Amino acid sequence: MISSRRLTHALAPLALVLLAACQTTQTKPDATPDTTAATPAQTTPAVPATPSTSAPQEQQQGAPVGIFLADTKPHADWATVEVQPNGTLYVNPEAILTNEDLVGVQAGTGENPEIGLLALDLNPEAARRLAKLTTDQPNMRLALVVGNTMLAAPGYSQPVTEGRLIFMVGSEANALAAAQAIAGEGATPNQTPAR
Repeated sequence: MISSRRLTHALAPLALVLLAACQTTQTKPDATPDTTAATPAQTTPAVPATPSTSAPQEQQQGAPVGIFLADTKPHADWATVEVQPNGTLYVNPEAILTNEDLVGVQAGTGENPEIGLLALDLNPEAARRLAKLTTDQPNMRLALVVGNTMLAAPGYSQPVTEGRLIFMVGSEANALAAAQAIAGEGATPNQTPAR
């Protein structure tokens, strides 16, 4: 896992540069949905975030996952990402959560079956760090990047204190593809815009 963290840290700046070209998040400028407000009503079975096998050489590597602090206001040294059609998002290039912080991932839908939800379960230490960060940095956004694609960047108005993050990522198929990619099952999220 140390090598995947190094890889994630090395790829994070590149991923942020590439986000302008492959941005998939569509949000309204005044909308700040809470990342913990929705609970998947229909979900696929939980998939371990880092699947294990009996032989280390056969272990699958999941797609790099990064959760980044983001804002609609400029910050020094933060990457600028054009979010079509709504404007600009400023993203801290240092990931606050990565694959190593995940203990599980689920895909499903909420009350509206048209909207896919991706739930990321955090280990206790990651949940504690996230609660402190969202307390210290109120009214920002949490940008979810899987591979080289930003899938969502919802805002939060209160500290995120649960050990689970839930993101709207477009369709249920897109949520399932993202969950499989994170778990190392070969699928990658498509370019369906998140709603």
